Amino acid sequence: MKNWIKILLFIAFLAPTMLTYTQSEYCPEMQLLIQKYKNKDYNGAKNYLDTVLIKCPSRSQDPYFWHISGFIYFDVFKNIENRSPLSKSREMAVKSFLNSKKLDVKEKYIDRNRKAAKILASTYYNDAFRILNKKDTVMYEYTYKFYGKFKSITREIEPNSNFDQKDDDFNRGLGLIYKKKYENNKKRYRHFMDSAIVCFKRSIEINPEQYHSNYNLGIIYHNLGVDIILNDLEIDADLEKVIEMQESAIAYFSKALPYLTKVYQMKPSDREIVQGIAAVYYSLNDMEKHVEYMNVLRELENSPPSNNKK
Repeated sequence: MKNWIKILLFIAFLAPTMLTYTQSEYCPEMQLLIQKYKNKDYNGAKNYLDTVLIKCPSRSQDPYFWHISGFIYFDVFKNIENRSPLSKSREMAVKSFLNSKKLDVKEKYIDRNRKAAKILASTYYNDAFRILNKKDTVMYEYTYKFYGKFKSITREIEPNSNFDQKDDDFNRGLGLIYKKKYENNKKRYRHFMDSAIVCFKRSIEINPEQYHSNYNLGIIYHNLGVDIILNDLEIDADLEKVIEMQESAIAYFSKALPYLTKVYQMKPSDREIVQGIAAVYYSLNDMEKHVEYMNVLRELENSPPSNNKK
């Protein structure tokens, strides 16, 4: 019997699997699992993982088992589930690779575990931005989840990772989608403007000098004030309601001013910014400042065109 087990172990060692057999305790179910995977029976291999753990419980502490498990789930995600953003196999693949990494004290599989986990992290990142680009509001709830997954996995494999630039890009991208959605249907998507404000403010927390986020916050607050006057204020509203709405509009105009002033300092020759500041001062009934910026606008209009863009 011992000789038969030695032969089996020798065959397993030479088999063209991803990695060589590493445990001295023989587990025939493990061999069948590997064979299923080699034959590209990915679902069969996935469904057999629990059987291996039941028949050979010591495998739960085997980094090689979890390494194989990671690749099985990875291939189910790729080849069976067609990289579905809602794939459960992707989650299990990540958990398996990270579990293998944790148990792999001798670091036999460290490079493969890290590379595979990094690839899976990138799929979460790509899915988050793919949802944004498709502008699918039903899936918006997953954007933060997927982006969070990307960051958490990356931290596991690269603890010193800096996400400032990606966080900035992500929040600006999502903010623009929310802003655009509101502009296309202001009554239906009013709550999206609040979400856009949150996103742009997060961007500014990361980079206070972020031009686009400051610009969009200034425009959003100004437009919200205008919308109150043009769309929300009813013609037959009583005086108390009119005063209340005017105060709300003025509050938005006041919030717009510091952001537009900041981007004006960054790009003083941008006519749209100057026009926006002039409009805000007009809305605030500060005619002196309104005239000042209208004069600046006239000077810019009479000067040669600049190449400044938002």
